[in-house]
Amino acid sequence: MLERVDRFIRENHLLTPGDRLLVAVSGGPDSVCLLHIMHRLSTDWGFSLVVAHLDHGLRGSASQGDALFVQRLAAQWGWPAVIERRDIKCIIKEQGGSVQDVCRQQRFAFLRQAAQAHKVNAILLAHHGGDQAETLLLHLLRGAGSSGLKAMAPRDEALGGIAYVRPLLRESKASILAYLRQQQLGYRVDASNATLDYTRNRVRLEIMPLLAAFNPEVELALVRSADLLYAEDLYLDQLATEALAQCWSLQHDPWALDVAQLQGYPLAIRRRVLRLLWQQISGGPQDLSYTHVEDALGLLGRDVGTRISWPYGWQVRRSYNALVWERVEQEKAAIAVPLPLPGEAILPQGAIRASILSSRQFSGFDPDPRVAYCDLDSLAATELTVRYWQPGDSFYPLGLKGSKKLQDFFTDVKVDQGKRGQIPLVVRGQDIVWIAGYRLDDRWRVSDKTRKLLRLQYVNTIEGER
Repeated sequence: MLERVDRFIRENHLLTPGDRLLVAVSGGPDSVCLLHIMHRLSTDWGFSLVVAHLDHGLRGSASQGDALFVQRLAAQWGWPAVIERRDIKCIIKEQGGSVQDVCRQQRFAFLRQAAQAHKVNAILLAHHGGDQAETLLLHLLRGAGSSGLKAMAPRDEALGGIAYVRPLLRESKASILAYLRQQQLGYRVDASNATLDYTRNRVRLEIMPLLAAFNPEVELALVRSADLLYAEDLYLDQLATEALAQCWSLQHDPWALDVAQLQGYPLAIRRRVLRLLWQQISGGPQDLSYTHVEDALGLLGRDVGTRISWPYGWQVRRSYNALVWERVEQEKAAIAVPLPLPGEAILPQGAIRASILSSRQFSGFDPDPRVAYCDLDSLAATELTVRYWQPGDSFYPLGLKGSKKLQDFFTDVKVDQGKRGQIPLVVRGQDIVWIAGYRLDDRWRVSDKTRKLLRLQYVNTIEGER
């Protein structure tokens, strides 16, 4: 078994010689086996081990006995140990949740903290082939796709530079117990593993024996299936990562996918692109369901402005040429900022600058749409105001006859709905003077009779000044 695990680590590039490793040890047979094997491999690999054990405090003296056993085992083999106790019952009382979920959350939080404190390169977990087979079945029962059916990866980059590594993932429970007998190693037995109160235990104690009646090698068959799906999932993720780079729309800030590009990929890749984008947004795949993904893809055939909800207060909206991900925020109070002439109005995302020049100083119109010139005398004002779009706003677009609702103008020039409320409006009372970066009101245009000009410049601190 030692040689098999060594080969598994090498073939899958799970660890590097000289790594400092945190080994999660409960005291049960699997983790004791893992610790002993890593202890033996440390000579050739130059590993430095730290033993980590969390006492959940759920089984009274038995829990205390587990912690003491692990502490003595670490001392016997010459490795430092990190032992911590957390009151799971108290945490559940204060925060809610099931025993299994809270234990898992607290265990991984403890391992992450210990890993950071001891500056390790990886966290080693004792998941084996039986755990892998059970995980695949559990994911199948929940309706997971191929990413879920790959079950557990031999190495998960789940903590920044610190990975979760499972060196025993291809070993059976029988081989682990045989190794412990051969090496004459003791271990602790958790009585809760025999209860049928937990779903995983029922899979292990009831479903797996039933499936073994049809195929005695069912555990091995499931592990091999997980291996195949893992390799294929890596390849599909590589294709989806390339597709995401092609679909990312630079016209939207910061999260948007180009519709035409996205529609050019097969459905399987489109689904993965959305999941990869969600990982970029949220930091992980958590809480994104099949329905979320399908609803978002359904927007490809929906009207502009249609939106659906995603987790954590996010929504996806169909724009003219993109799917846009944005936070759902409560409407902010109307902003109205004075603009002295000359002077400057400071805005949340930039500024409007106003300067005055004579007709002699005017050398011609600027091609930059963020610069506009208007007739100061016709404005007859020493101060203007900068605010944002409000329902009912209308103006007289330069070059057109008559007035036009601002909402219709935005639709005509294809301004994304999510950005309309971010475009500054320079106004005089209720009259719009300039839609910053887009159009001047015709009433204030420069003519041959203009003697004084007002130069307006929009500086957007997000996009930069042109």
